[in-house]
Amino acid sequence: MDNNGNAAELSQLNFTCFPNLESIIIPYTLLSGRIPSEIGALSKLEELALPYNSLTGTIPAEIGSLRNLVELDLSNNILNGSIPLEFGNLKDLDALRLRGNKLDGLIPSSIGNLTNLTHLDLSLNQLSGRLPQEVGNLKNLLSLFLDNNNLTGPIPSTLYHLNQLSNLYLAYNNLVGPLPKEVGNMKNLDSLLLNRNSLTGPIPSTIGYLNLGGKLDLSHNRLDSPIPPTIGNLTNLTSLDLSSNQLSGLLPREVGNLKYLDSLSLDGNNLIGSIPPTIGYLTNLTSLNLGYNQLSSSIPPELMNCSQLQNLVLSHNTLSGIVPPEIGNLTHLRQLDLSHNFINGTIPSQLGYIPNISAVDLSKNNLSGVVPASVRIIPKLIVSENNLELENSTSSENAPPPQAKPFK
Repeated sequence: MDNNGNAAELSQLNFTCFPNLESIIIPYTLLSGRIPSEIGALSKLEELALPYNSLTGTIPAEIGSLRNLVELDLSNNILNGSIPLEFGNLKDLDALRLRGNKLDGLIPSSIGNLTNLTHLDLSLNQLSGRLPQEVGNLKNLLSLFLDNNNLTGPIPSTLYHLNQLSNLYLAYNNLVGPLPKEVGNMKNLDSLLLNRNSLTGPIPSTIGYLNLGGKLDLSHNRLDSPIPPTIGNLTNLTSLDLSSNQLSGLLPREVGNLKYLDSLSLDGNNLIGSIPPTIGYLTNLTSLNLGYNQLSSSIPPELMNCSQLQNLVLSHNTLSGIVPPEIGNLTHLRQLDLSHNFINGTIPSQLGYIPNISAVDLSKNNLSGVVPASVRIIPKLIVSENNLELENSTSSENAPPPQAKPFK
C-alpha cells in the first residue's frame, strides 16, 4: 500500500535491482495486479510468499526458473489460469500453497517431480480432471489439501503409498470408485476427509489400521454395506462423520471404544437394530446424530452417561419406549430432536430443568399426558402429532402449547 493508502502493484517493484534477494514475504497488504514474469530473474530466491492479497492474472511460468525456491505461497488471491508445468523444475520446494484462487485446468503431472515437498495445498480452486498418479512420488509429503475443486475419476492407487502423510483432504470434488483396502497403509494419517464425493462400495476393514487422531469424514458419498467393527480401533479419533451414505446393518458396539470422540454423525443411512449400550462410553461426546436411519428398540439408558452432549438427534427412526427421566443428567444439552419415532409415555419434567436447553422436537411420536410446565418454557418446542394434553385440561391436543415456538 502506498503513502496515500492505495493498493500497490507488484509490477511497480524493479526486481533487477535485487539480484541477491532470497525472500519476498508480503502478506495481507492489498497488493494487486499481475505477478510480473521478471520475478523469474531472482535466481537466489528461496521464499516467495504473497498470500492474502488481490493479485490477478495467471501465474508466470518463469517462477519455474527459481531453482533455489523452498517455499511458494500465492494462496488467497484472485489468480486464474492453470498451474504452470514448469513448477516441476522446483526440485528443492518444501511447501507449495496455491489455495483460494481461481485456478483451473489439470494438476500437472510434473508436480510429481517435487520429491522434497512436505506441504501441498491446491484447495479452493477450480481444478479439474484426474488426480495424477505422479502425486504418489511425493514420498515426503505430510499434508495434501486438494479439497473444494472439480477433480474427477478414482483416487489413484499410488496415493496410498504416501506413508508419511498426516492430513489428506480430498473433500468437495467429484471423485468416484471404491475406497480400497490399501487406505490402511497410511499409518501416519491424522485426519482423512473424503466427504462430498461420489465414492462407492464398502468402507474397508483396513480403515482400522490407521492411527487417526483428528477427523475421519466420509460423509455425503454412496458408500454401502455395514460399518466395519474395526472402526473401533481408531481409539484416538475426535470426530467421525459417515452421514448421508447408504450404510446398512447394525451400529457396531465397537464404536464405544472411541473414547476421545467429540462428534459422531451417522445420520442419513440405513442402519438397523438398537443403539448399542456401549455408546455410553463416549463421555467426551458433544454432538451425536443418528437421525434418518431405521434404528429400533428403546433409547439406551447408558446414553445418559454422555454428560457433555450438547446436540442429540435421534429423529426419523423407529425408536420406541420412553424418554428416560435420566435425560436431565445431560446438563450441557442445548438441542434435542427425537421426532418421527414411536416413543411413548410422558415427557419427563427433568427435560425442562436442563440449564441451557433451547430447542426440543418431540413431534410425531406416541407421547401422552400433559406437557410439564418446566418443558413448556423451552424457547423452541415442537410436540405436535402426539397424544398430549395441555396442563389442567382433559382434552387431547396435537398442537404444541401456545407459548411454544417451532424450530426455524
